[in-house]
Amino acid sequence: MNNAMRGVGRFIWRLICLNITSFDPLRRRRVRSVAKRLVPAKAWATKEPTADEIARLALLRVLFLQRETRRAARHLEGEASAMLARAAIDTAISGLFCLYVPGAEQLFEGETSKRTKRLLAGVAGAAGMAGVMDDAFTQFGSRGLPRVTSMVEQIRANGGAAGIGSLHADFYDQISTLYIHGGPLGLIRHVHPRTEATRERPYPAWSRRSAVHISDAMVGLLATAIAGDGHPDSALFQTYEQTHFRVTWKPLAFVTRGLMLTSVNYRYLPDMIRVVRHLVAKQKAGEPLTKADIEEVVAKLGLLLSLDPDDQTFVPLADSFLTELLAIPGVDN
Repeated sequence: MNNAMRGVGRFIWRLICLNITSFDPLRRRRVRSVAKRLVPAKAWATKEPTADEIARLALLRVLFLQRETRRAARHLEGEASAMLARAAIDTAISGLFCLYVPGAEQLFEGETSKRTKRLLAGVAGAAGMAGVMDDAFTQFGSRGLPRVTSMVEQIRANGGAAGIGSLHADFYDQISTLYIHGGPLGLIRHVHPRTEATRERPYPAWSRRSAVHISDAMVGLLATAIAGDGHPDSALFQTYEQTHFRVTWKPLAFVTRGLMLTSVNYRYLPDMIRVVRHLVAKQKAGEPLTKADIEEVVAKLGLLLSLDPDDQTFVPLADSFLTELLAIPGVDN
């Protein structure tokens, strides 16, 4: 029971601290100082940049984005901090792609050619030199970098970082959908979930604190890969990454929490407290929980969250939740 109460206390504390930026100046300063030493003073030591040199330059940009994300969060700029955190994820994935995927430097060269050609397309077209420009860029190749999804898959296939798999699905895609793209899920953030009133400033879909944590984690992730196991500060980078990554909320989880809090019907809160107290008393007395007890919890929770029990979207959710609760050891079916 004490462990359960401590777990509930930690969860409540995380709910309270979601929008507070993380405070670890001493360790962050040490990590940044050591990580900067991994970046050479001069960009290209050779005429042709190697994959390792590109990855170290990516680390330098992630360090910059880490500072900018923290600055935006400190000024209460939720939109800017989310976009900067997404850029940090994107840059870290590019750096890891260079380290783990053979031939990445050629793809970066081809990507540079493609992007430069697009930038100059308008100028060349206006000057009547489009054909000359096409011939000039042909020698650099036409292959560029793959999409982020493919990059993550190739990193994992070549023995890349273990935590890279969730970066794309749980963070990069969700931030892109909610903050970057002009799709329906991004637009609906300007509408209140209950009153349907519109406003210019969008409702937050992610916490500033999580944006700071994910940018910190990207520094540790990329620095760990560049330093390697033999580096004396490899454990420092790895611990720093895992510490920040573990406390980062996914945008979807943050949105779900917000919707739940805005839909709470406080009239039913005393009934919910009574039911929970009854279950705790039975557990202390050593009595098994029955199916009727669990069904009452689900019903009261639905009323508390203003959910319609006849709604077709609520029925499967309630059934799934009920099934999971009944599977807990000690529940008498």
